[in-house]
Amino acid sequence: MAADFDAELTNLAAEILRDAVRVYDRADIQRWLAGYNPVLAAWQVGGVTGGFPAITGGFPAVTGAFPVITGAFPAVTPGRGGEAETSLRKVFGVGQQLPAVWLPPAGDLAAQARSAPLMSGLEALARWLGPQGRLVGRDDALPEADAADAARYLGARPVYLSYLWEYALTSGWFELDDEPDGSKTWAVLGQTARRWAQGDDSGALHVWAVVFAAVLASALDVAASLDPAAARKLNFQGQGVAAAVMLFLNRRAGLSLAEVGELVMDGAVGAPASARARRPWDAWVREHGDPAGLLLGELAALGAVVIPETGAVAVRLLPLALWALRQQFRLDGVQVPQLTGTTAQLRAADLVAMSEGISETEFETESAAWAAGRGPDRAARELLAFAAFSGPRSRLAAVNLTRRIGAPAHGAWRDAMQRPELRGYARIALSVLAGQLPDSTLPLVLDPDPDDLTWVATDLLALACGDESPDPEQIAEQFREAVPQGAESWIFGLMCRSSHPDVVQVLTVLGRYHPDRRVARDARRAAHAAERSRAAARAERLPARAAGR
Repeated sequence: MAADFDAELTNLAAEILRDAVRVYDRADIQRWLAGYNPVLAAWQVGGVTGGFPAITGGFPAVTGAFPVITGAFPAVTPGRGGEAETSLRKVFGVGQQLPAVWLPPAGDLAAQARSAPLMSGLEALARWLGPQGRLVGRDDALPEADAADAARYLGARPVYLSYLWEYALTSGWFELDDEPDGSKTWAVLGQTARRWAQGDDSGALHVWAVVFAAVLASALDVAASLDPAAARKLNFQGQGVAAAVMLFLNRRAGLSLAEVGELVMDGAVGAPASARARRPWDAWVREHGDPAGLLLGELAALGAVVIPETGAVAVRLLPLALWALRQQFRLDGVQVPQLTGTTAQLRAADLVAMSEGISETEFETESAAWAAGRGPDRAARELLAFAAFSGPRSRLAAVNLTRRIGAPAHGAWRDAMQRPELRGYARIALSVLAGQLPDSTLPLVLDPDPDDLTWVATDLLALACGDESPDPEQIAEQFREAVPQGAESWIFGLMCRSSHPDVVQVLTVLGRYHPDRRVARDARRAAHAAERSRAAARAERLPARAAGR
């Protein structure tokens, strides 16, 4: 059945990706991910500027199909105990859940897959191969004359046929069939190509995902095979997979062209890259161009990425790549929620989940459209209702979204005063909004009780202050979501008078790790004030206990 075969295709893509990253040492990955939280922070690579041009190539659109043939190859199964011995989750140290992805309907995704120039090239190569197949040499490659003929048929550069041929073999688009006596080997149409030819949306998506895996695993290996002497001291294996995973994990902040280039170089020569280690890399770039540019050009031809025109803009994974990588992480036991539908159809929970999975610019646009479609009061009430029953991270995100609505949300904030989880945030918001509301508005409570901030302190502690090595940028982001800009000193003044047992710890960590010097200084002063206040309170209680003895 088609559904069973699609599951086998997902397993085949997993096997291709796992084979590619088996070369990685876990310590290398941890070094890359040092200080990186895939949910709340962005991994950054410094010291590299500029970028590389998009490298495209490809083929004229080719239409038509080949006959539908059924059948399947054996399913690729995980390792012992039902879990893959090598998986993206294990290699990259990913937790049990990642931010949600927002995807168009399956029909739209399948249409995008069918329109990819690289897929058209594979279709054309299959037609050139014909129903009988073609003889290959001992190295499983086409004879020189046949290769030249195939390149002419496709309208592609002869050297590019090596890439397309490897993608076809790796993905199962073609298969190698030996004659009974072993004297000849034929390249024949494979089961992946036959599934693609059936024309349904599910098949198109799953086949595309296998080809995507093949490109990630093979593109740079093919480049290395074309000049083995220059590639002798470079390790290109697995670099495409690493780049795609990093783009997936960093899809909110994104990776620039320079950062992707640095990532591929680090994997190829090792990091930190000494001047001596970089010599073969620099020689390769002079002779063949930047390998990351080649990789991204192939992914662009497949419809997997958008390459920015300038180095200041992030490389962006397109929905097809997001869909395929989500499938792989889910296969490894990682939860990656999927959001579908229009912006207007999203719930507050969906909007908050989206905030961590798309760029800040995209999210600003989508969240503004979501609030406008509902009206500010309804939007604020839905967000705060979700916040009241959420964990700290989601609560902070929902509070921050409500705060962006501004003065029209004052009624929702007033009603949120009835919820202990939201009272501190509501007090802060109403106080900040006081000057923006008309005189006819009911009076606001402008002087929060310090203990109203109990939940604010608890949320900050849970998110930012429990790690052995807190990330300053992560702390700054979480603090911005809890406290409006410009109100930091006022909030610290309230927090230092709170009876909350963990307030001192929160203020101490903020004072030590917040990257803004002024905020850090005010937090340290508030921490000292809180300690003095508690010491004085303990001193007042001591005589009473002594007198009772």
